[in-house]
Amino acid sequence: MNPIRLALVLAPLASVAGLQTEAEEADLGFTTFRDNCMACHLSTGKGIREMNAPSIAGLPRWYVSSELRLFRQGYRGYHKEDASGNLMRVNTVNLDERTIAFLGRYIASLPVNQERATLDLDATADAPSLYALHCARCHGEAVEGDRVARAPPLTRQQDWYLLRQVENFKSGKRKHANDFTYPELSQKETDAIIAWLSRLPSE
Repeated sequence: MNPIRLALVLAPLASVAGLQTEAEEADLGFTTFRDNCMACHLSTGKGIREMNAPSIAGLPRWYVSSELRLFRQGYRGYHKEDASGNLMRVNTVNLDERTIAFLGRYIASLPVNQERATLDLDATADAPSLYALHCARCHGEAVEGDRVARAPPLTRQQDWYLLRQVENFKSGKRKHANDFTYPELSQKETDAIIAWLSRLPSE
């Protein structure tokens, strides 16, 4: 076939293939979420407490991607008594960087869970000052999180999950920040901070 005629024939096909690729990429986040996350975190991303699956809806893309990599590499979900962490590690081991990026974008697009206060915790008057003293340096004065520190905003997840993570930090089931330490807080102070955080509006 004449080279010019062949080019004219192939050009529309290449254009269609390009559109298909874009559509597949746009859908990759959803299909990965559906196949790997939805059974525990629901289609809304709001999670199932009975399965220890937290709300992940609306978490920043950078944070979701970072945590998925930590699970995949074994830096999270490593403790033998962390059953939900172990499951996450298994579910992420085969995710490549491209898939993680699209999955993070999809999760970030989900509407944030506004019903995060599920426990009867007392938000004492000193909760904001306790947060400012012990948490704001990494998680932000406005609880907005810090991408550089890989510290998430704390107005996206339920109180029960935040409380569980504090317990995991203290017991060594999960490493906290870069120095792997956790602030010395009493249970009352911890409850107060979490109760206050869970009642803050999510944007």
